[in-house]
This record gives sequence, C-alpha cells and structure tokens, in this order.
Amino acid sequence: METQIRIWRVEPTCQTGAQAPAYFVQTTEKDRSKAEVSALKSAQQKSRLSNFNNWEFILTRMNVRLDKFGRYIKHHQ
Repeated sequence: METQIRIWRVEPTCQTGAQAPAYFVQTTEKDRSKAEVSALKSAQQKSRLSNFNNWEFILTRMNVRLDKFGRYIKHHQ
C-alpha cells in the first residue's frame, strides 16, 4: 500500500474570531481527500475545543518536513 506523508497546520477558531494556538498533525493516506478527513479527526482528538459547538478547525496543508530533532522545516521542491 502506498502512503504519502502530509503535514497539516490546524488553527482552532471560534465563531467570535478568537483563535487558539496553532498546532500540526500528520497523515499518511495516499488520497488527499481521505488525508484531509483523517487530519480533521486527529485534530479534533488532540484538542478539547472540539467539545464545543462554536469552535471550528481550519486545516492548511504545509510544505514542511520533520528534521532529525523533531522540528518542522520548510521543504522546497
């Protein structure tokens, strides 16, 4: 089975405009639509804000990779 590592930036945003700190999630599905659904599920599992109806999670696919120290660095290709 083929996999493709995608890293997503998650921005929790309230309906009033307030934002919580952004964080990253990683998916390994080959299909982009399935990867986006998987990223949303893992983002909701990581944050307790998903328990409230007025918070939504904005996903942005990033061009970053993990280095050997666990940091996200820009990937140019």
